[in-house]
Amino acid sequence: MKKSILTIAALSLVASSATATERMNPSDLRRISKARGSLVPAVAKEFGPKARFVHLFGQGKGMLAGVVAEIPAEALGTDELPLLAIVQYDEATGAVRVVDREFKYREARSVGPDVALLDGEGRLRLREPNGRERLLAEGVGGDLFPTAKGDALVATLKMAEDRAHETSVGIIDLKGRVRILADGPGVDATPSISPDGRTVVFVSGRTSVASFYVTDVDGAAPRQLTNVGLENWMLFGGPPKGFVPPPVSSHHMEWVGDDVLRYNAGGGEFWKLNVRTGEAAPDLGGGK
Repeated sequence: MKKSILTIAALSLVASSATATERMNPSDLRRISKARGSLVPAVAKEFGPKARFVHLFGQGKGMLAGVVAEIPAEALGTDELPLLAIVQYDEATGAVRVVDREFKYREARSVGPDVALLDGEGRLRLREPNGRERLLAEGVGGDLFPTAKGDALVATLKMAEDRAHETSVGIIDLKGRVRILADGPGVDATPSISPDGRTVVFVSGRTSVASFYVTDVDGAAPRQLTNVGLENWMLFGGPPKGFVPPPVSSHHMEWVGDDVLRYNAGGGEFWKLNVRTGEAAPDLGGGK
């Protein structure tokens, strides 16, 4: 499942238009401005004036950023994916540290003290603080999201070649064991796991409208949370009443409790979703 990181998933660039800025929660706008203030000069110094950071992965002290060598002159198609170098960014202090200078990664996430690095071939490696690396899994499509304990990650998994347009959701522990949690018809992707390590939320198009589903780490039968009863033809002319947009990626999801997930819906908007009830609404925030 490939995505253009320059068009749909960059939190760092989401405030580039006036319309997006007007819709954005003020706290998110300040967070993005702060990140840009530290990352832009650091990236130019370490990678040259043409380099740009285009992704933020995670939050807080373990936040990582993806860097491209330069922005392509022409817009990329949805099947094109520039590979990234990876830096670490500490939100609290603004400190930036290079993790890997090679432009060969699709994603990265902090997993406890380690860094999980997904390369362009779908190989997921874990790098320890001492620099030692080991292969965790292959055939990983992306959407990495670590558990709060840092003992596993949920991710989108690529399926066999004869099912090239399908993906599943799985969990990968730090011994490299992979278990599939959801594998419906079509695409299951963009998973996130609750702070208590039990609930897994993901997005599926199995009903023709991208919707949130919920399962657990034991692989219980997924239950549809949002957009129940909607079909794709109902979205023509604009989203109908009650439509809940999917997230642009798993990289900008954060849990504000064991039951409430906050996510980037694109266009400067963040939403909150109760994973027990399916209730969802824009997170407009306030001035604080």
